[in-house]
Amino acid sequence: MPILAGKSVLVNAPTASGKTEAVLAPVIERYLMGREKTRNAIVDRELLLLRNDAASGAKNLERRRAGMIRELPDFDAIRAQFLTPKQPKKSSSDTNAEKLGPAILVIAPTKALCNDLYRRLMNPVKATGLTLAVRTGDTPSFHRENPPTILITTPESFDSLLSRQPQSFLALQTVVVDEIHLLSASGRGDQLQCLLERIRRMNHEHIAFCASSATVPEVERIAREFLGDNAVILSVADGSRSIEHEVYSFTTELDAAKIIENLLLESPVRKMIVFANARALVENLVLELRQKPKLASMVFAHHGSLSKDERLRTEKQFLEARHAVCVATSTLELGIDIGDVDRIVLVGPPADVSSLVQRIGRGNRKEKVVHVVCLATSEFDAKRFHHLVVCAQKDQFFPDPVRFRPTAIVQQAFSICLQNPNHWVAKNALYERLSDAAKRMYTADDCEHVLNEMVTHGYFRRVDRGKFVPEAKTQFLFERGYMHSMILDRGETDVIDVMTGRNLGSVMLKTKSRQAIEGGARPALTLGGKMHEVSYMRDKKLYVEPSKQGEQSKFNSQEPPRYSLKLAQSFAQFMLIPQDCLPFVPENNGYRVDHYLGTIGACFICDFLMHHGCQITNRSNSPFFVTVNTMPIIKKMPGAEQLRHFFEGFVMNNMIRLAQMLQPGPWLGVVTEALVQRWITSSLDLDAYANRLADLPISLMPGEVSYDDI
Repeated sequence: MPILAGKSVLVNAPTASGKTEAVLAPVIERYLMGREKTRNAIVDRELLLLRNDAASGAKNLERRRAGMIRELPDFDAIRAQFLTPKQPKKSSSDTNAEKLGPAILVIAPTKALCNDLYRRLMNPVKATGLTLAVRTGDTPSFHRENPPTILITTPESFDSLLSRQPQSFLALQTVVVDEIHLLSASGRGDQLQCLLERIRRMNHEHIAFCASSATVPEVERIAREFLGDNAVILSVADGSRSIEHEVYSFTTELDAAKIIENLLLESPVRKMIVFANARALVENLVLELRQKPKLASMVFAHHGSLSKDERLRTEKQFLEARHAVCVATSTLELGIDIGDVDRIVLVGPPADVSSLVQRIGRGNRKEKVVHVVCLATSEFDAKRFHHLVVCAQKDQFFPDPVRFRPTAIVQQAFSICLQNPNHWVAKNALYERLSDAAKRMYTADDCEHVLNEMVTHGYFRRVDRGKFVPEAKTQFLFERGYMHSMILDRGETDVIDVMTGRNLGSVMLKTKSRQAIEGGARPALTLGGKMHEVSYMRDKKLYVEPSKQGEQSKFNSQEPPRYSLKLAQSFAQFMLIPQDCLPFVPENNGYRVDHYLGTIGACFICDFLMHHGCQITNRSNSPFFVTVNTMPIIKKMPGAEQLRHFFEGFVMNNMIRLAQMLQPGPWLGVVTEALVQRWITSSLDLDAYANRLADLPISLMPGEVSYDDI
C-alpha cells in the first residue's frame, strides 16, 4: 500500500465511507513498523559488538544479549538518538533538555472536528500503546516535556505552534489533513499550504503528507497543491449513494415548522437534521418548533454564532437522543459524529453541488440510498433543487476555485518572522517558504512589496540588509494569538447567561441598540432557539436572563458562497433558457434579464447595462437574473475583446467589493492594489464571461414569461 511505503497519498471517497480511518490506520502501522525496525537495528548492532568481544564466552554472550534486550531504552530515547536531525549542542547550563514532538500530525478544518476525531480515535490508538492529544484554541496546552505520538490540531493552532515551538516538529514523520476539501481554495487552505512547505524545509527526514477528501472535483489540483507533485490519489468510484428527494412548498417559517413536525411525528423518522441557509432562519425555525408541545424537548439549534460550549452540548445531546431534530447552518456539514440520522431536510436550496452533497451525506450513513426532503418557497427554487440533485448524481460539481490570496503572504510574514529566534524576515526568506501555488503567482519582489506595506501599517520596521523586524503592534498580535488566523472576525457581541455565567454565543448589536441598552433599555432576543431578556451590558458583553418573549436576533452576515458561471450556465440549460441571445422578459412594468452568469457575472452584467441606459431595479446580485426598467440603447452585445476590456475596468473600479466576494480574510488592507488586482483578475477568468456574452443579440421575449411556466 502506498501509505505503508511512505508515499504521499490522498484518499478520495464519498461521505461516511470511513476514509479518515482508512488513512490513519496504515499511517500508524507504518510508524509502529518503523519503531520495531529501529529497535531491531539497535539489537543487531549491539550483538555485533558483543560477538567481536573475544573475552566473552558463549553463555555470557547470550546472557548479555538477554539483559541488553530487557534494558533497551524507551522509544522516545531511540528516536532522539537516531531519528532527530543533528542540533547544535546545548550549553551545560541548559538542564532542561527538550524532548521530541509528535511523530504524526493530524490537521482538521475545525475545532469541533478535532474533538470528534479525538473521541473516535482515542481507544484504537490507546490499544496500540501510542498516545493521542488535541491542541486547538479551546485546548491550548501542549506539553513538550511529554509530547503525544499523535497530535490533532487546526491550521491556526499548527501555525501558532510552528511560530512558537518549531523544534516540536523536528521528528515529524507523517502529516494527515482530514476533510481536505473543506480547506481547499479557501484562505485557510492557502495558509496550510505554506505551513506544510515550512515543515518540508525545516525537517531533514522524509515526511509523508496524506489526506482524506470527500468526492469533489479537481482532486488532482488539491493533491498537487497540498501534498506535492508526486502524491498518489486513491479514489473509491463505486461508493456513491443514490438520492431520493421530494419537494414541499412553504410560504412562512410557520409553514416550514409544520412540515418538519409532520415528518418527525407521522413517519418512522427518529432523528432529523434540518439545514437552513442563514443563522436567523435557524433561530426562527427552532423557536417555532419549540412552541409545539410534542417537540419542545427534542429540538436543537447549531450555528456559528452559538458559543463553542453550546455547540458541543448540542452535538452531545443530539448524539445521545433517540428522537430529535437539529436545525443547523453549514456548521453540521462537517463529518462530526452525531449518530444515525434518518432524514435530511433542506430549507431552501444550498449554494452549490458540493454543499448539497455534504448536507445530504449526513443522513442514512449506513444505507445505499439517502433520503432528503426539500422545502422551497417557489417553483423556481424547486427547480433549483432538482437541478442540484441531478448534478450530484452525475458528479458534476462546477467548481469556482480562487487563486492563492496575497493576504496569506501577510499572515505568513507575521508567522515566519516570529518563528525566527532573531525575529526578522526578509523577502527571499518569505518567498522561499511560500507554497508552490503561491510561487507560481507571485515573486520575491511581490513579497518585498507586501513587507513594505506592512511597514506602512506599523507592523514591521525595516533595518539593514533588507531585514524587517516586528514593531510593538505585531508583538501585541503575537502574544494574544491574533496573527494566526485567515478568518475575518464577525465583530459580534458576546451573550452571557447572567445566572450561570455561560457564554451562549454572540449577536450583532448596532450602535443605536448598544446606546439604548447602556441607557437602561432591556430588549428581548432569541439565541439557540431560547428567549432571553437583556439585564445589563458590561465589558462589551450582553448579560441576559430567561424570558417568556424574545425578538429575532440579528447576526453579522458573512459573504455567501459564490454561484459559479459554469453551474449557472448548466442551470440555464436545465431551465431551457435561450443561450443564443440575452433575453429581456417583460415583468412588472419593467424587464427581467435572464443572464445566468453566476454571482460574479451578475456584477458584470449589471454594470454593463447601467452604462447602456438601463436602471437596475433589483441589486440583489442574483446569479440568474436582474430586473431593469428599460431596454438598453444597444441591440447587440459587443465582441469578446471589448467586453473583456470593460470587465477589466470594472475590476479596477470595484476591487474591494470583488475581493470581499472572493473571501480574502482579515489582511486585505495590508496588500497593495496591484497585487489585489492581479489576484482578482486571475481568479475570475474574465475571458469566460466575455466569450459567453460576445455578440449576443439583445432579444425582447414575447409576452410575460413566468419562471413557474418554464
